[in-house]
Amino acid sequence: MERVGFFGGCFNPPTNVHINIVNNLIKQGKLDKVVFVPVNNYYKKEGLIEAKHRYNMLKLITKNQKNLEVDDIEIKENRELFAVDAFKLIENSPYQAKCCIEKTFMIMGSDNYNKMPKWKDYDKIKNRYNYIIIDRDEKEISSTQIRKMIKNNDKKVIEYLPKEVYKYIIKNELYK
Repeated sequence: MERVGFFGGCFNPPTNVHINIVNNLIKQGKLDKVVFVPVNNYYKKEGLIEAKHRYNMLKLITKNQKNLEVDDIEIKENRELFAVDAFKLIENSPYQAKCCIEKTFMIMGSDNYNKMPKWKDYDKIKNRYNYIIIDRDEKEISSTQIRKMIKNNDKKVIEYLPKEVYKYIIKNELYK
């Protein structure tokens, strides 16, 4: 039986911080596996690149990691999704059916968790799921800052991205 965490987000781009968070959860024994769930193209966030690129970058990161996977369950939905919709998709996903899951967790940053009371149908999700809340380190570089570094051709950005992700961004001319 596995304890699986579903880590939803933009991953625009996926960074070393994202990878370190999930690897630490696994190393600490809180989870056996983590599934990244990137949001689809309908998510309203400035500077969000196409979902296919964000998904592909996550695939590169997870391809040799036995405890990390990526699922395009939200991307396949060709419509705007709210958290209640995304959580329901995860709950009913084929992944859930094929695995021997003991417990499912939703992984999210404390900033999003604190906003949950304002989310659509909050009352339907507040106690229905298990959560792992990640505190944001104020000193951590944000994805926004990373995108600016890429746009400005700042080579220091390599320190914050997995090599495969950096190569993919350069090859596909993303964030320019």
